[in-house]
Amino acid sequence: MHQWGSRFGALLAIGALLTGCVADSARTGQSASVASVAKAPRPNVIVIIADDLGYADISAFGIKRINTPNIDRIGGEGAKFPVAYATAPVCSPSRAGVQTGRYQERFGFEFNNGPAERDVRQNLGLPAGEITIADALRKQGYHTGIVGKWHLGSNDDFYPTKRGYDEFVGILTGQTNYIDAAAPGVHVAHFDVGVTKRGRGAPNEVFEGPNRTVVNNYNEYLTDYFARRATEYISRNARSDNPYFLYMAFNAPHAPLQVTQKYYDRFPQIKDETARIYAAMISALDDAVGEILTAVEASGEADNTIIYFLSDNGCAAYQPGVCSCEPLRGGKLTHYEGGVRVPLMMRWPAKVKPGTVYRNPVSTMDIFPTVVAAAGGSLPADRPYDGVDIMPYLTGKNTGQPHDILAWRRQPLVSIRKGDWKLWKSVDSGEYGTYTLLFNLKDDPNENKNLAEQNPEKVKELEEAIKQWAKDLKDPLWPTKNSVQYDVCGTPFVVPV
Repeated sequence: MHQWGSRFGALLAIGALLTGCVADSARTGQSASVASVAKAPRPNVIVIIADDLGYADISAFGIKRINTPNIDRIGGEGAKFPVAYATAPVCSPSRAGVQTGRYQERFGFEFNNGPAERDVRQNLGLPAGEITIADALRKQGYHTGIVGKWHLGSNDDFYPTKRGYDEFVGILTGQTNYIDAAAPGVHVAHFDVGVTKRGRGAPNEVFEGPNRTVVNNYNEYLTDYFARRATEYISRNARSDNPYFLYMAFNAPHAPLQVTQKYYDRFPQIKDETARIYAAMISALDDAVGEILTAVEASGEADNTIIYFLSDNGCAAYQPGVCSCEPLRGGKLTHYEGGVRVPLMMRWPAKVKPGTVYRNPVSTMDIFPTVVAAAGGSLPADRPYDGVDIMPYLTGKNTGQPHDILAWRRQPLVSIRKGDWKLWKSVDSGEYGTYTLLFNLKDDPNENKNLAEQNPEKVKELEEAIKQWAKDLKDPLWPTKNSVQYDVCGTPFVVPV
């Protein structure tokens, strides 16, 4: 179904001729000052993050809505984490958790920093004192690059090349057009037609390098373009003596829902136009992941390359017709499992046994300490870290639970998972309403039965755990821009963005 092999062979042949984000001869900064070390013991690291991809949107976990063979390979050839959580059910706070290995509420990044105009006008972004995963790996001698969506601040203080990344090509904001919507064969969801007519425009352009060079790629589908730039980065940096880190942050399948004829034609059986476009966007994402895997194999360094695949949060269920209420209820912005539980897989052939399935709850925060430890580094001692090195749990050296609790806060909403129990509360008497929801996820993974009234002591226990967790958190640095009301698998909710 996916014909990416021959296409990528051609790309590899011309890979050395492609212009990179920063030419090898012009590399500067901390990574260039670190003495060259044989990289055999230190793995390359690739973190592939999708945007608004729901748990049920790929086939790796046995759900057959959309076939994703390339994405599935990462878990099949490594480890799957069927109970993995993002730190927020919305894009930018979740990405802040991935980048820092910490609950983003520790440094006030509780709400989205968009829309783009507010981001720029109010100078919002990842606080300058926070250490990114790129900072930490750069200290270990890694060359660092980001391809794709940043969404952690658009102004100079937050720009990726000032936050530990040697190279950057991508978008700074939450979304942009994938391609010229007027081009032949481009299909657009009906609710995105008005958006696409405006084109990209600042600050939603695709930028490259420290000088914010605007990339003229409006005639190439953005998912294809990001895959091409990622494979070029891999093939170029594999020739270096030092290891590399690539943060490959796709914006697919985030809105606007747009896709080219090539991918649209794969789903003639889907009669709903929006659902067909959405499936086609995920198929394009799967092709792109396949190209990255092929690039790693062609580099000769596949055995010692860590590849993660994850989503930043759940499916955007407020877009009609694209998400599933099975096996997880709810979607983006909500504290239901479908909002915060995400697909997560990891491949590292040298260390992780193929077909591993780790069933205890883990977090996307765990990526940071896991790869830093794999690189031979240690976590900075001047701040608490909430993520943990997951490798001892995968190997069986540590048989305990990685996390006693996992918690989420987007005031006035707060939720916590402890063991099999999950509490979700709203303490607002205004537009959000006041409610207490308690679920036993072992017996009721779809969160259909609220057990709060029958279990007041469990509610009290979890409320106290929330209080203890929140003692070390900061107030939000900025408020939510707005709220959204939508029918969440049959139940109406108002939730903050």
